[in-house]
Amino acid sequence: MKNHKAPLTILTIILLFTMVVTACGSGGTVTTEPTSAVEEQVPTTAPVVDTPTTEPVVEETFDLDALIAAAQAEGELVAYWHSSRIEKAGIAFEEKYGIKVIGTKMNDSEQTERVIREVQSGNVQVDLIGYDDGGTLITQMIPQNIVSIWVPPDLADIIPAEDQDPLIYLWQPRFFGYNTEVYGDICPIENIWQLTEEDWNGRVIIRDPQVTTAQLAWFASIVDQPDVMAQAYKDHYGEDLVTEEENAGWEFLKRLFANDMQVMGSDDDVSQAVGGAGQTNPPIGLYTYAKHRNMEELNLHLGICTTMKPFMGYALPTYVAQVTGSAHPNAAKLFTHYVLTEEGVKPWALDDLGGYSPNPEVSANPDDEIGVWADWKPLLFSFDPAKAILLRQDLLDYWLTNSQ
Repeated sequence: MKNHKAPLTILTIILLFTMVVTACGSGGTVTTEPTSAVEEQVPTTAPVVDTPTTEPVVEETFDLDALIAAAQAEGELVAYWHSSRIEKAGIAFEEKYGIKVIGTKMNDSEQTERVIREVQSGNVQVDLIGYDDGGTLITQMIPQNIVSIWVPPDLADIIPAEDQDPLIYLWQPRFFGYNTEVYGDICPIENIWQLTEEDWNGRVIIRDPQVTTAQLAWFASIVDQPDVMAQAYKDHYGEDLVTEEENAGWEFLKRLFANDMQVMGSDDDVSQAVGGAGQTNPPIGLYTYAKHRNMEELNLHLGICTTMKPFMGYALPTYVAQVTGSAHPNAAKLFTHYVLTEEGVKPWALDDLGGYSPNPEVSANPDDEIGVWADWKPLLFSFDPAKAILLRQDLLDYWLTNSQ
């Protein structure tokens, strides 16, 4: 039986910062806590941190009007964000509150490097981050007090508790899609194990796991739920799985990687390869729902494998966190509150396909084929980001070993 425990690098530098307390007018006090951040380029090692993840800050008393006044007195917000739509959201925020937003799109590795450098040097330029790499957030950024999590008190009873620590502002489903021009309304895959069979040799496409943590998170969710994978195997083949690997999840990945699985650089590339017109034997691919918005423009024929068992994809969270020592802590809190409302998350969740608020009171895009996030969630695997980061190096090694 193979051992799949990644070598870890021990984190030896722990930063200590004092919290900044900012007056919020007569209505109360808003306290800025340390914050967190990270994604895209894959770190080769995972940090070991003994410090437990800090609890999200939920204030006992809260005055939104006082927070607005304090944020307006600061007059500006600087944000590093996972998406270019921060510009659109920033314009709407400024129109509503009169606070200018300087938002810059950055992938997780860029955010992580820059935010850590800024906090360590005491020259903090950014106030808030929108960040995909939950593993780095939980094991490094929060324990080191590089960033902190602030949950708006008036939304604490609305946002699901499991989405608050760290605080998720956006969910994205990443699922297997297929070519409807060839296969019609029914996905050609009924069970995930079919992807390891000869019929799909060379015809399964994902993003390159060497350059995106999102793919490694999907792998981690599979090896972390071996009983589900073993039952899916038995359901499909009518017999128990026999493997020398650590569990059914590792066995599935071994067979999938060895089946000449293809990798591409972006979700755009994957969706276009899957849904391109005029194919006779098209591949199946894993990508984000946002790519369905371009079907008419690009002449794509894409369908969702909603009937694939035991899952059709996985749920990718994006977090929002405040940076320690920032110049505009109240503006950062106000923007956090804003993106948890229908108005604030609109550029990601309502104006387009593919984004969903954890706030159950927020609606979905009218063209959505499934519904709100509560409708999507049962169809997808989820993953523990803290476990996923510990498995990264091992999963990369496994990919490189078995995909040759």
